[in-house]
Amino acid sequence: MAKRIAIVGYGNWASTIAKVVGENVQRYAEFDTQVAMWVRPKDVNGRTLTDIINEDHENVLYLPSVKLPTNVVAYNCIKETVQNADILIFATPHQMVQDVCTEIKDHVLSEAVGISLIKGIATKPDGSASAVSDEIRNHLNIDVSVLMGANLANEIAAGEFAEATVGCIHPEHGEMFQRMFDTDNFRINVILEI
Repeated sequence: MAKRIAIVGYGNWASTIAKVVGENVQRYAEFDTQVAMWVRPKDVNGRTLTDIINEDHENVLYLPSVKLPTNVVAYNCIKETVQNADILIFATPHQMVQDVCTEIKDHVLSEAVGISLIKGIATKPDGSASAVSDEIRNHLNIDVSVLMGANLANEIAAGEFAEATVGCIHPEHGEMFQRMFDTDNFRINVILEI
């Protein structure tokens, strides 16, 4: 059965990854070709951003002038976005991680896997800090890998050359993420964390 992908995020980076993943999943039978993307309700000139993305295939607020693939489908409801998703791509600001994870916790498949594209660290009320991927892993009780690189979303969306690294524990997850993200211009390397 094809793996369903959900993107938790709607900004510049999330929209760029939606473009990359939306194009890549069409090449591999292992993935469902529809990519769900959570978009917080926002009005833009009398239309919702969700409707604009679904009808015009462009995130006019966060990634203007870049067409998203038609198989990227925006949802206002985060719970609906992640429901039945086998793969969760986290691309929110790090400050939102705890709230997002609390909201979706009871709607994530127990066998789902995640990947964090979030830069920064998660801070706790007691002042301590931890890796965002650890926060997601602890909240949702799923395996979470990480994608990081010295790159800019706009450059990747424009097709300029960029690189990133996926850090993972399970080699099969790294290979899967490489197929999801790797393009001729966005090269993905995989390293195994010990």
